[in-house]
This record gives sequence, structure tokens and C-alpha cells, in this order.
Amino acid sequence: MARQLLRAAGHEHGSVDNLARQIRDWERGLHFPRDWADAYARAFGLARGDLFPEREDDEVKRRTMLGLIAAAAAGPLGRDAEPLRTTLDDAVHAEATERDADAWERVAFDYAHEVDSVSNALLLPELLTDFTEISALIGRASGLTRQRLVHAAAQMAALTAITLMGLGEQRSARRWWRTAGRAADESGDQAVASQVRGRQAVFSLYGDAPTLSTLDIADEAIRLSRGMACAGAASGHAARAQALAQLGRHQEASGALTDLEDVFVCLPDRTRDDRASQWGWSEQRLHHVASYVHTFAGDAEKAGRAQDLAIALYPERSHLGRAQVELHRAGCLLRAGDAEEGARHVVRVFQEIPAELSGNVVVRRTAFTSLGLAPPADSGRTAVRDAHELLAATTSGDL
Repeated sequence: MARQLLRAAGHEHGSVDNLARQIRDWERGLHFPRDWADAYARAFGLARGDLFPEREDDEVKRRTMLGLIAAAAAGPLGRDAEPLRTTLDDAVHAEATERDADAWERVAFDYAHEVDSVSNALLLPELLTDFTEISALIGRASGLTRQRLVHAAAQMAALTAITLMGLGEQRSARRWWRTAGRAADESGDQAVASQVRGRQAVFSLYGDAPTLSTLDIADEAIRLSRGMACAGAASGHAARAQALAQLGRHQEASGALTDLEDVFVCLPDRTRDDRASQWGWSEQRLHHVASYVHTFAGDAEKAGRAQDLAIALYPERSHLGRAQVELHRAGCLLRAGDAEEGARHVVRVFQEIPAELSGNVVVRRTAFTSLGLAPPADSGRTAVRDAHELLAATTSGDL
């Protein structure tokens, strides 16, 4: 830091040791670097007034900034960029405001649109970094601002759980689902409380938990909706229908699908029109669930119709949802006895998925489930074995 200040002040050959001693005193708050303030500002490309507020009550902030800047100079700024930004952010903010709540609602909104189209490995570090920041802000908030921040944090915790599910981190995901549920409850918003449990129920279909556990979570999502037609209730009924289909209880699954259709037609327009985020519940989701239920029931005609409708409605960037529906199509072929074409379709789906998304556990579980629908006599066919080997190679290469 001393060398940086000397260069900024035009004193290339000044005493580094003497200036370093002064810097240590400034960091401890013993003195204000009045003679070197302009050099500090030039060294870090900041306005003097921004770096050294003149109000007397900013003394603590001043000391924090000085220590922060001196520490950053000891190593590459790129490596230390995030700790630097976070500490500076803490130093210049007091109580969280409505603007903070506005900003974090936008952050949660943006993440909800990225989960289905961005690599989990890329998304998770970003989510965790932002979750640390919003957690600190909640501690400095009160009243409605705190409530709004907790609401955004609940959604971000759920998105973190979904991302961990995609990476195969089932146990970590369960912990994040618990945190998301607690935050949602504390937000006081029944809709988000139901929403979080509903998404948890849907994603638990692709985890290691017993299917009966999925039914319990789905029932909780429906109960928390308190009769409202909302995304949480829709996800709860969707998870029930798919879980019952997995269990082979096809008549009950059909009834749950009817319940979902009844909720769907009553959803608010903004929820039905949202085709791109985790919190919307648009028509392609309805056809996705119908595809799943009819595939397990062996009704190829109804399943095929639902698959065509879902694919036509999915946005192009929703690679994972589209892939799952195509894997349902493969499952119909396998179940109907066309093992060769069904297995080849599984391979085609994985060849078309963007490379950075091919390791997603939810998609791989869907593929394994579809391959498992082949009659026992077909499970040893070459094409089926090749598809299994492809999935195994994807697993080892991406996780």
C-alpha cells in the first residue's frame, strides 16, 4: 500500500518503511491520512469525498475503509474482489432500506429465470455469494423492509436447493429446503410458503427420498395454499399426480391430474403467463405433468398428445424441461416394446442438450426412469445398454 501511495503522489523514491508505519496508525484510527488522502483516491480511482466522508459520525466507516484498502493492496485485487466489495458494502450501509428490498426482489426474480438454463456449477457459487449478502442485510432491517427481504431470501434458498438437486447434492438440498420453508413462513406470505413446499415436492420426485415422502410434502403445499389457486397449490397437485403414477396407483394419479387441471384454470393470469421462471405455472407445466402420468400408465396416445403440446409451449431456452418431455416420449416407446428406438431417442436427447447442462441430475434421473420402463426382456438389448453407458459416462464426467 505504501508503494502504491508513493507512486500516486509522484514520490517513487520515498521512504516505504516510514509510510508503512503511518498506514498502520491510520488503520488503527489513530490519525486521519490528511496529507495522503488525495493519493489514496488516485490509487484506487475514487473521489476523495467518497473514500473519506467528512462527517464526524463516519469515523468507524473511515477506519474500516482504510483497513480494507490496505489489506487489498497486499494481494491481487481480482482474487480479493468479492471480500473487498462485501466489506466495503457493509462499511457504507447502515439499516437496510426499501431500495435494498427492491434490489433483492429483482435478484431473486432474475435467478428464478436462470435455474433452468444456466449450468448448476456456474449458478451455485453466485447464489451462495448473494445469499451471504442478503442474510447480512436482513440483520440490519426491520418492519416491512425486513419482511420483503426474508421473502426474497426464501425464494433464493429454494433456488439454491433446486441447483443443489441438479448437482446431485441431495442432502445439502434437503437442508436448503428446510431453510427456504422457515424463511417463507417468517415472511408471512402464505403463497410463498406454499410455493416453496410445492417446488420441493416436485423436485423430490428426482431425489433419493421415498415417494411417500413426496406425497407428504405435496399435501403440505396444498394445505398451506388454504384453498387459493396459486403456484404452490398447482405444484402440490402436480407432485401428487406424478408420485402416484410412480407408485403405479394410476387411477389416483388420474384423479390428482384432474385436481391440478381444476386449480390451473383458476390461476391468476400473471402466474399462467409466466413460462420462463421457477415461480410461474404456465400451460407447458400442465402438459408436462400429463405427459409423465400418461407415460407411466402406458397410455401412449394421451402421453404423445401432451408431449407435443408441452414442447410447442416451452421457451427455447428451457433446455431441461424440453429434454424431460422428450425423455417421456422415449419412455413411451420403451414401454410399448420399441426398445431400440426408445433407447436411441434417449441418446439423441442427451446429444442435443447443451454440454454444460448434460450432467443435470434431474434430467439424468428422468432418463434412467424412462429406460426402466422397458419390459424385462428388452433391458439387455444393445441400444438400451448403450444408453445406460452414456448416462454413466455423463455422470462421471460432470460431477
